[in-house]
Amino acid sequence: MAQGSSGRKPTGPQNKGSSGGTSSKSAASKPSKGGKQQSISRKSVAQARTSNTNNRTQLIIGAVAIVVIAAIIVIGIVMNQKATAVQNAGYGASTKSVATEAGGVVTVSNPTATGTTTKTIDLYEDALCPVCAVFETQFGQQINQAVDEGKLILNVHMLTFLDPHSHSGSYSTRAAAALLCVAQNDGSQSGVYLGYHSALYASGTQPAEGGTSDLSDQQLADLATSKGASDAAAQCITSGQNVAAATTADKSSTATLSAATGGQVGTPTVVQNGKPVSTQSADWLSTLLAQS
Repeated sequence: MAQGSSGRKPTGPQNKGSSGGTSSKSAASKPSKGGKQQSISRKSVAQARTSNTNNRTQLIIGAVAIVVIAAIIVIGIVMNQKATAVQNAGYGASTKSVATEAGGVVTVSNPTATGTTTKTIDLYEDALCPVCAVFETQFGQQINQAVDEGKLILNVHMLTFLDPHSHSGSYSTRAAAALLCVAQNDGSQSGVYLGYHSALYASGTQPAEGGTSDLSDQQLADLATSKGASDAAAQCITSGQNVAAATTADKSSTATLSAATGGQVGTPTVVQNGKPVSTQSADWLSTLLAQS
């Protein structure tokens, strides 16, 4: 009986067990539901980290851009302030200059100054020119001081090409004629010519280009006497005595300027020794005066 018992075939459950082993192997090859969730979580964390890194990078780039833009603006403001700064501010009007006129050109100098190296420049302007007014505001006091100290001789050429843009149609010519009157009658009076020249460009006095009004001859005369000009000069202005001379001087000075610049005629223009001088830099006159 023992042999018979030992010789029996494996029962059904044992075969199922063998078959069950095969099923377990198949089941083990599929990821569990919990594994999928862990994988998704890891991906979400990685994406979040990448997103945060990108955001930080964008913030840094934005901050750097703002700093750079701010620096450019500050540098621009500083450079503009330097370029437009009034030179020798506080010096005021000339007190030692005298003026002489020849051929419609007025030469301003201090002939009593000695022991200095003197430079000579030619200044071309139009009484109606708004940029000339800016030039006068920025460099007028510096020019006054340089002339007073005997460092500069100034030849003033008044052009009249802006006449058509004045209300009267003749303002540039009449103002140029008035300046000639003051130079001829009161040029020996210290500072009178340059004082009148500056006054013509003063804010509230210089007419607007293309404006609805300008100064009459009487107003030009009154302005001259307010700056120390004589009654003789005022009479010269109101009579229009130098209108023809101003017209002739304009033609001559225009030709001279055109030859110096290669055909370009504009105001204000500074010329030295027959060549135009750039006045874009605020230190142009200081540089010129320092030259040996």
